[in-house]
Amino acid sequence: MRSGVEVYSKRVVFFLAACGLSLVTLFGAGIATAQTAGTGTISGTITDPSGAAIAAATVDVRNVDTGIVRSVETDASGLYYAPFLQPGHYEVGATKEAFGRVERKDLLLQVGSKLGVDLSLPLKTTAETLTVTGEAPLIEPDKTDLSQTVSQTLSENLPLNGRRWENFALLTPGVTTDGSHGLVSYHGISGLFNNSEVDGTSNQQAFFSEDRGRTGVAYTYSLDAIQEFQVTSNAFSAEFGQAAGGVVNAVTKSGTNDVHGDVFYYLRYPSLNALDPTASRRESLRKPSTSGSNSAGVLAGP
Repeated sequence: MRSGVEVYSKRVVFFLAACGLSLVTLFGAGIATAQTAGTGTISGTITDPSGAAIAAATVDVRNVDTGIVRSVETDASGLYYAPFLQPGHYEVGATKEAFGRVERKDLLLQVGSKLGVDLSLPLKTTAETLTVTGEAPLIEPDKTDLSQTVSQTLSENLPLNGRRWENFALLTPGVTTDGSHGLVSYHGISGLFNNSEVDGTSNQQAFFSEDRGRTGVAYTYSLDAIQEFQVTSNAFSAEFGQAAGGVVNAVTKSGTNDVHGDVFYYLRYPSLNALDPTASRRESLRKPSTSGSNSAGVLAGP
């Protein structure tokens, strides 16, 4: 018969091993999520004039806003793949010995999107570089989820009560409010089963698994700090997970080569608003504040 000390020691070892495995799984999943969410992907095929694949061609993916260049090579099938790209404006150029260089400009990569850019390299002649301009295709052939992107242009020009950027998710078909405290329901599913991420990290409360700031506390990210976000209501990728409803995948503004800033003044006096004259009760439109109903702020960065 084994002694009590031996049994106890084995149980302790088993417990510590289980805890270690759980931590590895937890942090591994967190790292995988941080690497995929909040970014985009550009991929495609490089071919010659006859349509045959070109292997080992050099493809340069350049972020026009920051000047950062990602260089990759095509495989034996002529395919190239550039993942984990910061959303923004891009140029894609391809070249190989004995072929001329082709560049594709005016490409817009949005958060969570997969942009397909195929290039055909001409034989090397007097013209060393062939430049192709044009907007990115409206259809993503590799896309399987049901989603839409709220761009910076929309968030800056559409009316918004309270300057809470997450409310723009209500523009997505099948999305509505869940109660009166800021929750959002996707296809009738409780707002407690959604997932919100900003720059690849969780934007959820630790206790109720709701969006941070839902109950009226100070928002973690202001409207001016968000560049754009993707709202997925169905068939989202496995790397997001943790949701039975919908997923919000947001990315904050990042520094570019241009100096920019933002100034706003928040003024919502009831006397300046078109209120419902037949309403039995007029709710105050003033923003809660310790110093009054008005607020102003300045956001500037490189």
